[in-house]
Amino acid sequence: MLHAASAAPSRMQSPALSTRSRRLAAAADDGELAPRSVAAAAAAGLGSNAVMWASLYSVATTGGGLPAGPFGVVGLVEGVSYLLVVGLAGAALYGKVSTGSGLPFLSEARGERPGGLLGAAEGLSCLSVAAGAAVLLLLQANQGCVPNALPLADYSDRVAVCR
Repeated sequence: MLHAASAAPSRMQSPALSTRSRRLAAAADDGELAPRSVAAAAAAGLGSNAVMWASLYSVATTGGGLPAGPFGVVGLVEGVSYLLVVGLAGAALYGKVSTGSGLPFLSEARGERPGGLLGAAEGLSCLSVAAGAAVLLLLQANQGCVPNALPLADYSDRVAVCR
């Protein structure tokens, strides 16, 4: 005999889920959403790493990041790239500490190989964060200054800022 309390409503019967949430959940069940998400994360990670390396080169050689560009677009891309790289490296570190493996986007059970482009983005992000710390330390040691993070933060009254 089946009790009413033991039968959980299906996902489609739940009024709390919106139509969009149901569509996304159905796509995830079909395995349709995950490969696109992995590809998007890998592309964003690899592209952001390329921008960050160009910025790190600029910081190491001139003491400042990339020029702002027209309407500040280059500066915006640079800032978003730093956030994505640090976020990806943080997610990778969290995954390594909590599960002992990298980012859990790929599933060997579904026949996908581990690593690939997302693994490259993950590894490169960790390397980029380490390179950023090294550039910052070398800049401080050689020139006695740190790059300014304008327009986000102005800390020139507390530390020597590279000009």
